Amino acid sequence: MSALLVACQGGRGQPSASASDADATPVPAEPEGLWLAGDTHVHTDHSSDGSALRQGLDQRGPGNVSVADQIGQGELNGLDWLPITDHRTFVQHYDPLWESSRLILITGEEANGSPHANPLGAVDTIVQGSVPEGRPSWSRLQTSIWDAHSQGAAWQHNHPDDGHLNDDLTRNENANAVGADLVEGWNSYSGIERSMEYAEAQWNDGFRFGITASSDSHFRELWALTGPGVPSTRAFAPNASARGVIQAMRAGRTTTTAGERRAPYVFLDADFNADGLFEAMAGDELQVPAGTPGVLRIRLARALPLLTRVHVYASPGGRVEGPIQTFTVTAPNQEFELELSAPDQPAWYYVEVRGVGAPHSIDLDAFGDPSRLHLDQLIVDERRAISSPIFIGPHLAEPEPAEALPPMLTRDDGAQRVLGQAGQFAGFPDVAVSDGVTHVVAERHMPGKTGVMYRRIDANGAAEPIELAPLSASARFVRVAARGQDVWAVWQDERASQAPRRPAIYARHSANGGLSWAPEIVVRALDGRAEMPDVAVLDDGSPVIVWQEIAAGRAFDVMVQALARDVEPVNLSAAGKQTNPANLVDTRSARYPASIWPRLAVAPDGQLAVVFHDNRNDPDPNWTSQLGTGEDESTEFDNWDVMIALGQDGQWSALHNLGVPERADRHADVVFNDDGRLVVAWDSKEMRPAGVNTAIYSTWSDDKGVSWQPPQSVAEDAQMMSQYPRLGAQGSLVRMAWYDNRASDWRWKIMTATLHAGVWGDGHLLPAPGNNTWPALSADQLVFASTRDAKRAQRDVTQVIYRIELPL
Repeated sequence: MSALLVACQGGRGQPSASASDADATPVPAEPEGLWLAGDTHVHTDHSSDGSALRQGLDQRGPGNVSVADQIGQGELNGLDWLPITDHRTFVQHYDPLWESSRLILITGEEANGSPHANPLGAVDTIVQGSVPEGRPSWSRLQTSIWDAHSQGAAWQHNHPDDGHLNDDLTRNENANAVGADLVEGWNSYSGIERSMEYAEAQWNDGFRFGITASSDSHFRELWALTGPGVPSTRAFAPNASARGVIQAMRAGRTTTTAGERRAPYVFLDADFNADGLFEAMAGDELQVPAGTPGVLRIRLARALPLLTRVHVYASPGGRVEGPIQTFTVTAPNQEFELELSAPDQPAWYYVEVRGVGAPHSIDLDAFGDPSRLHLDQLIVDERRAISSPIFIGPHLAEPEPAEALPPMLTRDDGAQRVLGQAGQFAGFPDVAVSDGVTHVVAERHMPGKTGVMYRRIDANGAAEPIELAPLSASARFVRVAARGQDVWAVWQDERASQAPRRPAIYARHSANGGLSWAPEIVVRALDGRAEMPDVAVLDDGSPVIVWQEIAAGRAFDVMVQALARDVEPVNLSAAGKQTNPANLVDTRSARYPASIWPRLAVAPDGQLAVVFHDNRNDPDPNWTSQLGTGEDESTEFDNWDVMIALGQDGQWSALHNLGVPERADRHADVVFNDDGRLVVAWDSKEMRPAGVNTAIYSTWSDDKGVSWQPPQSVAEDAQMMSQYPRLGAQGSLVRMAWYDNRASDWRWKIMTATLHAGVWGDGHLLPAPGNNTWPALSADQLVFASTRDAKRAQRDVTQVIYRIELPL
């Protein structure tokens, strides 16, 4: 602290006017990117607590906040990106109103029963299960964080004053969870001082994350005070893309403001090279030897001169001890510098801007405790902006929770790395085996972009990985299939701007077992979204491709196309589905049942099977209640069913429902073995939004889908989570793999089971290091994503793809 006190005495700590724009493009060697404004916490009537009349009338009232309403308000408030984070659901993304030509829309959800949190950029809802016997209650929060990260998503703890603090304002056991990327320090309806003091205490204990500000908007009636973007979070992204924003949030490179239209911005940088270039910015961790002289630079834009002050807070005392330096602003755009010496222990520094402005929050708890209204600060000393910290020290900090995580298992499972590298994310792998060659594909994330990779492995070893979509910056969700020498890969891709989101389906073919590849082709592009493809290869080497798609005024449907036969894709799910737009009274009167997550298999005789999950049989699909229906009478988590359609010679059957009644059945996979047995597996849970675990179920048919065995659970442990099953066949043998949290170190592990004589065997846990997720199977080959190569428990995005050969 002595070095900081010296800096407070003058020198470069004095303010200097600057004519430069605070948003100016940084010079080379400084962080490169751009600031993009968004709001990490916004609700619609897809949330269980909905809008004002719904909350006031036990959900029986009409809803008046649609997805389009909140997106439109975000556009008016000057945002660049927006997630819709409805409570414990993902159905908001299946609403045809999830559309914007001005905003980059990002997937989001307010997950968990308690504490609330937002996974940003996940692929489906993060299910918070029950607490396993013998584990602390915060263990389920920890496994949720790991689950989100396995999907490349950022994790934000919401309003920590409500969920992470005891009644006496000390931190509760949820503060033990490691790996959060963001903490919502500024929520329009919460106690910001308590939330920021929580963040400071966590920083002091070695946790590293950025700060966000969000509206937590539910009510259009309060848009004049707070709505999407009031307050807002700016993320420093490598480019204007969804992946760029998510990467910025995972790095904590954020700063916050009371509003894009009416409040100042603040940016914090650091130079400890004495070269005049500010190599670190808010959110960064800077390693420098103790005593190294350096400079913090604070850039301010759109401030009210003489009515605005800038406070610099530092560890360990932070807000309790008060700012280490305060500047008075004398120009709208101004720059300040503060000299300091690097501390001998990891430390943090951040900036808060206060001054004249509209009230910065509506602290609901203050109505019961008027002393928390801070009337002396009203309007004249309002919070206007907060930066994330810069972390400076001689070494990187590691979290020191009151209760530590169990040690990671270290047993060698013999797996071999196939795709990915340290410091990058690779995930969602797939595998196909044909003619003695193993074909592996996966998604990988690079700065501001996603790509799809392929690797060929034969008896002579593994070839070098190749990019299947070298012209793309947004290829995702790649799948592969092979028969003989014909190999087909499919993926979704957005080649233009992501505003609006317009993913299309692409494919590539290799006719020589993956040694070379023909140019890509566009399978499906429309004025809407075509997503989540899968592929199978017929005996003539041609592909059949399935995907989900949605467009304006339409529900998500499952489409299939045999490229050598079908001129146009066939809609497998629309028949019998009732759809209609909302009436003028209730947003929830819209009905657009979703058919999603399609998977495809082909039998030796050419029969095709497509499975997906579908919520048409829910009384209010994509909603949690209807007008006049109370909370206790509704389905807060939709009644998803697993549907199957069977095809032969271009003709498709009617849909058949395979799911378990009164359960949410999702994420199905399908396979034929060489005997023609047709096997389907999925994950399933009670129709409750949180506090219940997913389990694996399966059924099969030996007569080409005419009759089916009753669904049976597979290796179920009622206290543990099992999810995202995949199937594979080797001759007459059928295997299943999924990921599960029953290991002693709590981390996600791969489990496998084999179908013998009409019964699934006991599950076999692969007790490998790290979190191991997203398995895929073909013949005797198992591939999966793993964090075993990560060096840190926090802020290390390393996830790579591994391969294991399974015994017969």
